[in-house]
Amino acid sequence: MNTPAFDPAPLSESPQAYVDPLVLEREVKNYAELDRILRAVPGPVLLFEEGPLDGPVRGFGTAEKVPAAGRYSVTAACVGASGATVSVGQEHPGAPFQPTALSLDCAGTSSQVIDLEKGYVFAHLVLPGPGDTPWTGAVGGVRVTGTG
Repeated sequence: MNTPAFDPAPLSESPQAYVDPLVLEREVKNYAELDRILRAVPGPVLLFEEGPLDGPVRGFGTAEKVPAAGRYSVTAACVGASGATVSVGQEHPGAPFQPTALSLDCAGTSSQVIDLEKGYVFAHLVLPGPGDTPWTGAVGGVRVTGTG
């Protein structure tokens, strides 16, 4: 009885992201500046998220529970680049989905007051280009705070 020969495919390792120490250092400084900008926003924090705008891993998406309906301030900022958008919103059964979109301007912050219902609110960083953009260390973030 002949047994078929088994020739397993060679194992391949996942590609390692190239880490440039200078860009990594710039990214750390950019996060520190972004933290300084966003943490200066007054009010109790409902949602706070940051992420890279380019490089091997980029963007963010998060959700938080809204404890009470009301008016909330959404502030977005970036350091090191521009062209991204932060979308913040809620989904409600039977209602049209209309998130608030804030364009990131790295010369300052973008802010808007929105009404939120009890439930969950999401924030998502929408990036302008393909995933193979060069890594520069640019970062962006959003902070949602209570207004009252």
